[in-house]
Amino acid sequence: MKTSSNEWAKFIAAPELGMQGLHAYFNKHQYERHSHDYYVLGTIDAGAPKVALENSSFIAPAGSAMIINPGDSHDGKACGDQGYLYSMVYVEPWAIADIAGEFGVSTPASILFTRSVVTDPDVVFALRRLHRTLFYGQDRMAAEIHLIEALKPLLTRYSTRSATLKTKAREPRIERVRELIHECYANSLTTADMAEAAGLSRVRLNQLFRAAYGLPLHAYLNGVRLEAAKKLLISGLPSAGVAASVGLFDQSHLIRRFKGCFGITPAQFVDAHFPVVQYGTSLSLP
Repeated sequence: MKTSSNEWAKFIAAPELGMQGLHAYFNKHQYERHSHDYYVLGTIDAGAPKVALENSSFIAPAGSAMIINPGDSHDGKACGDQGYLYSMVYVEPWAIADIAGEFGVSTPASILFTRSVVTDPDVVFALRRLHRTLFYGQDRMAAEIHLIEALKPLLTRYSTRSATLKTKAREPRIERVRELIHECYANSLTTADMAEAAGLSRVRLNQLFRAAYGLPLHAYLNGVRLEAAKKLLISGLPSAGVAASVGLFDQSHLIRRFKGCFGITPAQFVDAHFPVVQYGTSLSLP
C-alpha cells in the first residue's frame, strides 16, 4: 500500500503459530494511542520512531530492537523527516508462555519484558531472522525455531518481572465500566452512560479509568471495537457490515481507526489471513 508520502506496509498472519508480522515504512503516519493483547517484538531497520509508552516515552534508533508488552498503551510517529523502516512480529501470550515454560522460566502469570529498547546484537539479529522467516520462509518449523532462539536471550536478560495483565485496576466501579464496554461496544455508548454505571462524574471516571488501563475511555472502546472487527473480517463479513456491527459510523471510519491502531487497512488484514497476493522480497537482512 503506497501513499503520496511513499509510505507502505506489508502484513502477514500465522495464527497457528500465534504470530503476525508487519514490515513497514512510515514518515507521515502517526499511530493513535492504543494497546494490544499480544507482544510487539521487532527491529528498527532505518530511521527512528518516537513512542509514548504508558507514562514515559522513548526513541528507538536504527539497529535496535523494540519491545512492547501486552496491555501497555502507546502511540508512535517518525522522529525526523526521513521516517523509519521497521520489522515487527506480534506474538500471542500463549506462544511466549509455552516457550518460557520449556526454558524453565516460572510463569505463574504473564511474562513482562523490562526493556522497551534493546541494542544487544544477538537479540536484534535473532528478531530480524524471525521476521524474515515469517514473511518469506513459509516454513512453520523454521519460524518456531527462530522464535525460540529470539526469546532465549530476552527471557534470560529482560524478563525479571511478571504480572497478570492489567490486574492493577480492579476497583469495582471501574470494572463495571470495563464490563459495560465489552458487553455493549456495538451500541452508541456515551460518557454519561458509563459514568452512571460507575456512580461517578464523567471527569472522575475518565481519570480513574485512564489510571487503571492506560487509555482514556474512547480509546479503550475503540480498541475493543477493532478487536471485534478483526474477528468479523476473518469470518468474511464485508467491511461496511463490520463497521455497522461494531458501532463505527461507516466503512471509512473503520479504515481510519484500523490504520490508526494497526498501521494497515482492513483489506490488508484479511489478505494476510487468506493470502491472495505474493509478498515481495525487498527486505535485505543478514
